Amino acid sequence: MTLRFSAALLSLLTLLAGGLLPGPAQGQVAQQEGLVTLNRLEESLAGGQPYTAMDSETLAGFYFRAGNYVLAEPLNKRLLDADPKRFGQQPDEPTAVVNLQHLALLYQEQGRLDDALPMLTRALNLEERAAGDEHPDVATALSLLAGLQVRRGQYADAEDHYRRALNIDETALGTRHPAVAASASNLGATLAMLRRYEEAEPLLRQALALYAQMLGEDDPDTRIAARNLGVLLTRQGRGNEAEGLFTGLLESYSASRIGLEPLLARDLHRLADQYVAQGELQSAEPLYKRALQINQRALGEGHVRNARTLLQLGDLYRHLALYALAAPQYREALRLLSALPDTDTAMLEDVRARLADLPSPGDDTP
Repeated sequence: MTLRFSAALLSLLTLLAGGLLPGPAQGQVAQQEGLVTLNRLEESLAGGQPYTAMDSETLAGFYFRAGNYVLAEPLNKRLLDADPKRFGQQPDEPTAVVNLQHLALLYQEQGRLDDALPMLTRALNLEERAAGDEHPDVATALSLLAGLQVRRGQYADAEDHYRRALNIDETALGTRHPAVAASASNLGATLAMLRRYEEAEPLLRQALALYAQMLGEDDPDTRIAARNLGVLLTRQGRGNEAEGLFTGLLESYSASRIGLEPLLARDLHRLADQYVAQGELQSAEPLYKRALQINQRALGEGHVRNARTLLQLGDLYRHLALYALAAPQYREALRLLSALPDTDTAMLEDVRARLADLPSPGDDTP
């Protein structure tokens, strides 16, 4: 069957293809076109024309990806409320599940976690009835529900669902499959949140190994898995192992390509803080410097994170009695913070006090 799309939808697709939708004027045009399409959909629903279901799903998907939740939500709701038989569908078939999951993700983007929960619960129930308890699609529905439960702080429920998803994927797909890696990573990350590090580590290592074998060392999923393992090792006080992972990630092309650099800078900063707490100041210095360089490149010279790292570097040099090195760090942090519109006055005074309390450079010790 040839799919037919309304003129309004084609107009919207043209806007999207040209990358114009985020602009205010183009957004108004898209909204007007979307409302026209919505009216046509309502008329078509009354007439029972099957192709309008595809029209609506496509339009809802584009609005969701464009961040236009106001228009995406009613489209998804109409698809759920409409009689599926008009579109040649049964209520338990995949289309209903996809629409429920799409609406739930939309609610999560809006922070409406309580509204999203019944959508994903219903989607899971429909998937289990349609596909059976051990189908990979059920594992996907379980993982989506568990991800929401993590955001709601329901870690025990999330653990149960992630564990079941992993078991389903391993049974249905074998132990070497990207879905198995994703399920292992999700379960490991949840256990790490619960501070059950010994249980989490083998799962995160399993995910990293699978991604590396199947997708390659420089694939974004592999890099994110390596970063997750590095964070876990940092929390366990295993700084040397974590540092090796972070350094390897920073040397990869994909770190900048997938926007991982700011996260890695934060990880290096935390690892440096850990070294300082352990009295390993010499080990902390290059990590602070690397974090500063990354953030300056990725976030801009004037970002508040740079000021915080400069303060940490200044404190480190002060503890090492390298006052001539500490002073410029404090001065630069003060300059950056003074230029930011929302800097707390107390923070500025604290930096000035640190700078004023420094001994003169002649007091530096070798």
